[in-house]
Amino acid sequence: MAVNTICLDTAEAWTSAWRGQSGTFTDHTDLKGFLIPLEDLKEVIAEPNVANVRAYIGIDIADDNEPHLIIVGVNSAGEDIIYKAAGKGCVDSDGTVNTGLYDFSDPCPTTCDTKSPLYGPQS
Repeated sequence: MAVNTICLDTAEAWTSAWRGQSGTFTDHTDLKGFLIPLEDLKEVIAEPNVANVRAYIGIDIADDNEPHLIIVGVNSAGEDIIYKAAGKGCVDSDGTVNTGLYDFSDPCPTTCDTKSPLYGPQS
């Protein structure tokens, strides 16, 4: 069962909000990266016909601009694999969401390795 899947309308709202921010990408210096649990990545890779994965950045305006990393499987033609159920009302009768869209929202900061040379200058 895919635990971290989200509806397409949610993913569209988050990615649209990210793209709609004023300024440039380099203005968003607080966000340094995302922690992606291996179990979650395995779920995406296990989806049918996945040849690669693609990550989109989004923010949830309703949650104080909380950053999100949305990962979707990509087929051999380079197309995102988003299932029909991804639209509104995408929750199945058993309460699961089966869309092919995964929300890996463990942003850094707060899940950072502050000693990593990729984090930034060490003080």
